[in-house]
Amino acid sequence: MFGVDCANFGVVQGFDAFIAKWCTGIYDQGPGQTCVKDEHGVLINSGFVEYFCAMCNVLITVGATAGAVFVAPSVADGCGRRMCISLGAFTTGIGAAMSAFLSFGNVSAFLTSRFITGLGVGVCCYALPIYNSEMATPKIRGRTGSLFQIFTVLGGVIAVFVMLSYHDWRFGMFMPGMFGFLVSTTIWMAPESPRWVMKKKGFEAAVAILRKVRVGDVTAEAREIEAALEAEASTQNVSMMAACGDANLRKRCMIASYLQAAQQATGVNAFLGYASILFPKIGMSNAYVSNAFFNGTMLVGCIIGVLLIDSPRGGRRIQLMASTFLMGPSLVLAGICLKVDAPGMVVMGLICLFALGFQSAWGMIPWVYPSEIFSNKERDAGMGYAVGMQYFANTVLNIVAPQMMSWSGSGTIFIFGALNITNFFFVSFFIKETKGISLEKVPALFGKVTKAQPEAVA
Repeated sequence: MFGVDCANFGVVQGFDAFIAKWCTGIYDQGPGQTCVKDEHGVLINSGFVEYFCAMCNVLITVGATAGAVFVAPSVADGCGRRMCISLGAFTTGIGAAMSAFLSFGNVSAFLTSRFITGLGVGVCCYALPIYNSEMATPKIRGRTGSLFQIFTVLGGVIAVFVMLSYHDWRFGMFMPGMFGFLVSTTIWMAPESPRWVMKKKGFEAAVAILRKVRVGDVTAEAREIEAALEAEASTQNVSMMAACGDANLRKRCMIASYLQAAQQATGVNAFLGYASILFPKIGMSNAYVSNAFFNGTMLVGCIIGVLLIDSPRGGRRIQLMASTFLMGPSLVLAGICLKVDAPGMVVMGLICLFALGFQSAWGMIPWVYPSEIFSNKERDAGMGYAVGMQYFANTVLNIVAPQMMSWSGSGTIFIFGALNITNFFFVSFFIKETKGISLEKVPALFGKVTKAQPEAVA
């Protein structure tokens, strides 16, 4: 659902039928404005590209920020992780249906539908990493958490390859909704989080859940969860405001939030969201085929990342650092090649190399890591900050990316290359390895913990 939503609009906005529907007669009225593509297949129309298309991308992320910060925490805590996932996915389905069939040629209605779609994405994507971290054992937590990114990328690949041959913009806009309605129903076939169940319904109810998803005696794990909840019982769930008061927790919130912002600083969503603009600029005559190669390479990178993340040779910290060595130089070289008019295939190859590195670490770990570094009491607030920052940074990116690409294709790639290099220093100084460590013991990696935190009694 999320993957299709990330990729669909970057392709759909280049469809002739979509341009005829949302540009012709609306954004071609001013002097010099046209809704006809140039010889490179690029539509040069500031109103359509820099306002309408940009706002469509921005409102997705604004809605997702609102969903993650203002809606999801209370739903996830009060009603459960499954309800939060189901509600978010259903809302995404409604928003996608509005985009495809219920906007009736009205720009305001279409933009509103994008906000609603994003709202559902934010609610759902807030709860999914939490659910995974609370269901998985420490030995496989990274790998199962990375499946979130695998299926995100797979959704993007599906969207691009389907729309490569089927240029129906309504179907393209409704695709996230199809998966959204599927997720909202099928999540009820999975058990609820045992940590949430123990908190709300008691020890025996949580043990019954654990027995469904574990092999062997679950008593020791249940007692560890119980001890953590008892240690937290003297305090209420940490609010987002209160999270700033404790030095250890404040540090973890800042790391989780910056990690999400750093993911956006890699530039990947600019490439995905504006594929029909960027790829023709680098000399690729068929933006759809280029987008298919880009998404296919990302899927390969995702598989590599999943195989490594919980293995002796991999881990959160080492994969982030290693992938940055690949991503930053690849984009810098791509910018140089574009500047000296190297063949488009060379530039495209370097961007695909960047994509391979991104998905081997930066695509998945910023979703896995924040869900691991907060205790049960802290998780709602901590994930609120992290997911909120993810979509806030994405919003900023979607505002500036069209202007950057209009200014200079090579300059845009240079800037993202430099930002990738700065991410290396962030990882070096702040990211601690959490591979194989139980959730209750992770906060102690970041310094002294307070007595209210379960790690002090573990």
